[in-house]
Amino acid sequence: MCVTILVLCFAACAVQAQVYSLTEQSWDDPSFRARFAQSYLGQSEVNPKITAEEKALFDEIVPMISEAPKEAIGKLQTVLNPNSSAAFDYILGNLLYQEGDSKNAILAYEKAIKKFPSYALAYFNSGRACVAEGNYTKALPMLQKSLEIQPGDGSLYGLIGYCYINLDKPSSALDAYRIAIMLAPESRDWKLGKLQCHIALDQREEAIGMLYEFIEKEPANADWWKLQANQFMSMGEIGKAAANLLVVREIGKADGPSLTLLGDLLLNEGLVRPALENYNLALQTGQIRVSRIFEVANSLLMLGALEEAQDLVAKIDQTIGTGLDESQTLEHLNLKARIAMDKDDIELASGYLKKIVDKDPMNGYALLTLSDLEKTKGDLTKAKYYAENASKIGTFEHQACLTLAQLNVSERDYRQAAKHLRRAQQLKPKEYVAEYLLKIEQAALRM
Repeated sequence: MCVTILVLCFAACAVQAQVYSLTEQSWDDPSFRARFAQSYLGQSEVNPKITAEEKALFDEIVPMISEAPKEAIGKLQTVLNPNSSAAFDYILGNLLYQEGDSKNAILAYEKAIKKFPSYALAYFNSGRACVAEGNYTKALPMLQKSLEIQPGDGSLYGLIGYCYINLDKPSSALDAYRIAIMLAPESRDWKLGKLQCHIALDQREEAIGMLYEFIEKEPANADWWKLQANQFMSMGEIGKAAANLLVVREIGKADGPSLTLLGDLLLNEGLVRPALENYNLALQTGQIRVSRIFEVANSLLMLGALEEAQDLVAKIDQTIGTGLDESQTLEHLNLKARIAMDKDDIELASGYLKKIVDKDPMNGYALLTLSDLEKTKGDLTKAKYYAENASKIGTFEHQACLTLAQLNVSERDYRQAAKHLRRAQQLKPKEYVAEYLLKIEQAALRM
């Protein structure tokens, strides 16, 4: 049994919609610090030379790079001039970058590049600093220029991919990430970038395949299971998506959105009780919108799952209670009234509906439902009272006029019934109403 009642929240379990953050290109990563230290050294054919006079300054600065970087920065800022070797501007840029001053680092790299236009490492590290600043438009050509001058490593291609994906060019990013992974096969950053490209390009099978790799390495990471569940759903593999979310629950990492989504999937497969179990767990987390629970309860009623709907509404009382706002309170009362009516408990239903009308006198649905209930109980006077109040509400006037006409017919007051039917026809002409009006007018003439 598969009943599509709920709108599945495909994004509910996504890791994040924005581009992932780099972790392996950060000063927190020891391997990055080691790689960056290597960038102080360069191939002589693509790096500027220093004069014999500058060699003394170079020998003084090098030990300070690791031991006293701030002093090295101060020293370089004091002695550098337009005639100094580009190597020193580059070193200053590196020192500023590793001290977290990306903006001034970029300026230093630019001076180095101006003095030595084929300075591949200056282009590369300038691109790195621009990425740190979030300026991907400026970073990309810097990185590409570095690659034009000399072959790049995994970090260079990976950063190019990262720029492309931040510039919303996932196809180009994917090309760069593929090369980056070939050159740096253990890089989590570049694999994550490749995964994001597959998702952005709707390459679901490729994304699912990559997520299996992530899951194999990090089976306790709920994000991978959730993200793969979303991909399964987008392919219509509802059973596999539900299985993934069950794993998330079993490893103790389920949150409100994932539990709600699991409930949706199970409910759409007609598994009402298992679905309810997950909705109840979601309620306990406090991470589910009340309006969502109301939607679920209404869906359960549409499926004829009366007891389950009643259980869910009771859970709202237990977990939220007086925390409902005015509109939520009205919706809660409305649900209780619907459940009572489905159970043929007219008195209880009337009680809830009267509370709704007390709080919201312009609630046309409640007024018309009360009118129907009073008619069922045989109290036509009260039934007309509620229908007349509903007729004063624009969007409900048409239905209220039809209700009043039926009540008048029950009392054999055909002239009054005809009056209400004519008004209904003015508001919204209907063929069946026109036929009914003709019969009522004929009955009135016979009176």
